Amino acid sequence: MTNKNIKILIVGNGFGGVYTLLHLHKALHGRKDIDLAMVGEKNYFLFTPLLHEVATGGINPRNITESIRKVLGCCLNKFYLGKAESVNLLGQTVKVGDENIPFDYLVLAPGSRTNFYNIKGAEEFSFPLKTLWDAIKIKNRCISQIEKATKETDRDTRKKILRFVIVGGGPTGVELATELEELTKEHLSQYYEKAIINDISIMLIQKNDELVPAFSPKIRQKSLQAVQKKGIELRLKTAVKEVASSFIIMHDGEKIPTENVLWVAGIKPAELKFDKELARTKEGKIIVNSHLQVIESKNVFAIGDFASFAESESPLPALAQVAEKEAKIVAKNIKLLLENKPLGEFKYKSSGILLSLGQWMAVGEIYSFVFSGRIAWWIWRTVYLSKLISWGKKVRVAMDWTMNIFSPRDISEL
Repeated sequence: MTNKNIKILIVGNGFGGVYTLLHLHKALHGRKDIDLAMVGEKNYFLFTPLLHEVATGGINPRNITESIRKVLGCCLNKFYLGKAESVNLLGQTVKVGDENIPFDYLVLAPGSRTNFYNIKGAEEFSFPLKTLWDAIKIKNRCISQIEKATKETDRDTRKKILRFVIVGGGPTGVELATELEELTKEHLSQYYEKAIINDISIMLIQKNDELVPAFSPKIRQKSLQAVQKKGIELRLKTAVKEVASSFIIMHDGEKIPTENVLWVAGIKPAELKFDKELARTKEGKIIVNSHLQVIESKNVFAIGDFASFAESESPLPALAQVAEKEAKIVAKNIKLLLENKPLGEFKYKSSGILLSLGQWMAVGEIYSFVFSGRIAWWIWRTVYLSKLISWGKKVRVAMDWTMNIFSPRDISEL
């Protein structure tokens, strides 16, 4: 006997996919005619807003992952581990490896990948920060480069080894730069000679004339002040033309010696093929209507970094809270479709902005009220703890943060 249950398939197990699943489970709880399935490239949910803390030794890598089967197993009828390669809208299937997974309703939330903008050598010679392994590689690189520098007698060569260039002045770039400065200048100073620590430098490159340009002027100003106060070299209104193993070349021709380029300059939607042409933005995002439906298929929804909201006057920020809010509407609309009722419209309203700027320092904005310092830092950590799914991970991350107050960060390679 064939299974005639209604099949709802979610592609992606990031913020958009996981929160869609949670909201669907709640909205459709008790219905025996519904099968909820998910496709994910990893068997865990990754709390990406804290990747920069893993990269700088502030948090144990295992503490920002949640096993899909452990914390969401009760919500799922089926979990497919693998990469979604293509979607057949006409046949209503998604290809994952050798399997074609059927669906009646589809939610596309595969997320994004690093955008290197076709800059020569950028993908080959720089370190992105999108995955857990990316964060681990950045931390390992920092430690190994400092160890390498201890054996170098030529100071110019040592400075090149110890120059860390961060490309991209968005939220991730600013948070990574400030945390990296604390790791290298403060925590590592307890273990390495002063001459080595003095030769460490951090440079932050931003193509726009301000940091975090998607945020309000007050947030931009606070971020600039924090970066300058920490002694981070800031290059605004400039861009990288080429990346090599031992240098970068700027658009004006300047050659900067460095062996460490950390690339957080932008994102582009994940790769996913379709059996017909879909409306897209110039960046390749799928355009959705006010109900977050793919325009060409009303039983298919797209959210997060993979989608572009057609009703918005400007692109929505690439933030977890955007994906969360979209997930809630999508779950609601799938329920309404099942009940043959009019669909709800998505209207984005920010819950506020929080930006970490190092130990005891953060900046936030809620309803146009901007606050900074220790209170903002405490709020930032409280909010992020609340977003972790399981209590076990909340406790572990809280313990990591508490230990960092009283002892240096972990500097062992992984």
